[in-house]
Amino acid sequence: MAEVRKFAEVEALLFFVVATVASFIGSLQAGVVNTAVLAHTIKWGQVAGRRMALGGALPELVYAAVAFVGAGWLVHALGIGTTGITLVVASILLLLGVYFLFLYHPKPAAVGEDKLTGDLRRGMLLGFANPQLLLFWCGVRLMVVSWGMDGEGFLEGAAFALGAFTGAIVLLLILVRMGVKAQERLSPTGLRRLFRGIGAVLAVSGAYAVLRSQGWVP
Repeated sequence: MAEVRKFAEVEALLFFVVATVASFIGSLQAGVVNTAVLAHTIKWGQVAGRRMALGGALPELVYAAVAFVGAGWLVHALGIGTTGITLVVASILLLLGVYFLFLYHPKPAAVGEDKLTGDLRRGMLLGFANPQLLLFWCGVRLMVVSWGMDGEGFLEGAAFALGAFTGAIVLLLILVRMGVKAQERLSPTGLRRLFRGIGAVLAVSGAYAVLRSQGWVP
């Protein structure tokens, strides 16, 4: 009995490590939550940025937990809608890129200016609005099963979900730190150029994904 429990604990640790690494690497790409956290930090400061980062990372935990329990069924159920989901997310990236390219002017909040919504809530809304996260975690879950890590217990599932959250929050907190440094060191013109560059990356990525979802490019 003790050996079985020890094996479960080791496997849970492996699930945590794999999910943490997958979450961190998967979050490296320019996306809605990443860019929003960076922009929010520059405008409202480090504390607000950290709260938004926490909100943005929580959906990773939820989606990973759902994928751990029913990845096979979910992949089958969502298979028909994968192209549609990709098109929606790609369109959001394209629009966000255009916004940062031509409309966004990064600057600290004016005296007396209030945020439209809470930092934590805004981060959660942005995270949950990305259905590709669910597909991503289904893929990770199926991948680890192919490695022979087919544990289905509560301990393994909790470790998998916590790893997903950990990888995401670490990266987002790094972005918060980068936002603080950018606010301290860059002039308004420098910040504008930074977000124009980010906008260009988002716009190109979104446009390519839209074209690819329609089969117009490889």
